[in-house]
Amino acid sequence: MTPKTNKNAASKGAKQLAPQSPSLLSCLADLTTEGQETVQAFRSYNGSANWDGLKVVPPGSFLEEAIEIFRIGTDIPLELPLMAVLSHVSGYLNALGAKYEISGSEYSPKLWTVVLAPSGSGKTFATDRVERWLTDANGQPAVPALQSASSAAQFVVNIAQVPQGLMVRDEFGQFLNQIQNQRHMEEIKDILLQAYSGGAITRMTKEAQHSIHDHAFSILGITVGETFANQIGAESLVDGFAQRFNFIVADRDPARLTQNFPIYFEDWDAPAIQSRFTRLRADWLAMLSRTEFEGATFRFSSDAVNLFKDSFRTLFDETEIPASFYRRAMFSAFSYATVFHAVAGKSGTVIEPSSMSLAVRMVALNSP
Repeated sequence: MTPKTNKNAASKGAKQLAPQSPSLLSCLADLTTEGQETVQAFRSYNGSANWDGLKVVPPGSFLEEAIEIFRIGTDIPLELPLMAVLSHVSGYLNALGAKYEISGSEYSPKLWTVVLAPSGSGKTFATDRVERWLTDANGQPAVPALQSASSAAQFVVNIAQVPQGLMVRDEFGQFLNQIQNQRHMEEIKDILLQAYSGGAITRMTKEAQHSIHDHAFSILGITVGETFANQIGAESLVDGFAQRFNFIVADRDPARLTQNFPIYFEDWDAPAIQSRFTRLRADWLAMLSRTEFEGATFRFSSDAVNLFKDSFRTLFDETEIPASFYRRAMFSAFSYATVFHAVAGKSGTVIEPSSMSLAVRMVALNSP
């Protein structure tokens, strides 16, 4: 069962972030050229008519089982478990030192995602539950967790301790607000920019000089969509830093009414749920046992690369998307494809068109 996603979900998200926020339009003349172009992307992107009924979940995978369990037992938007699982797989591959190669360069399969969900939609519950499900055979964390911090100095220390893995941050809008408004936090923005580009993260703290070169961590930020634009401000929303993240809108499912789920997973012991959870755990542990992923270099078949090129030319062809957003959004398809290859249980380290197809659909699901 795949999440029910309107093909124009990205458009819906863009409209929530742009037309409903007068601050974006009122400050347009004062924005940088890149900022003005990003506002243009927010306002012009309507999704692709070619992606009717987005299906981004490999059939029979532990990702599908996780989403179906949430669908049966909660009213939580399914984009939340979707991104929680994908982010954990990405973080796991980061921790293994896995990379993908394209055009002679190697990159870590990082995913930097902000999920915009309604208030009271079970954001923390969903991410916590997925983390509990995706532990190792002994019930211990399988993905190194990078902790957030209340100061730039502590954040660098945390990265030094966990340079490869996953950072999950609830109330992400508030975190970004602190970065831009509190002096002891403002350097975190530069640290994250260095982390995104793969450059060395350097900073002098009271205890030591830190220079971190071998880092690769994914970020899953969860925040309330209604307040996000006001929390981070118009300029921060549209600058190059915000473009490093993929945004996905997690709307409530009108087919799963809140009043029908007074207790989440109330029927947890039902055979249908337990059989799905058993398969989820078995397939997840099978992925953890794959030794070929450790230090692997994933490569893309020529057919997968050609599919990416075709999608690059056509995915946003009906809109005027700025080149800066367009290229960054499409480039994340390589990380998504690597993650989907692992999720689907594909053999080897050569990524085929099936995984790239899911990846491109995932890019279309994201909102500028």
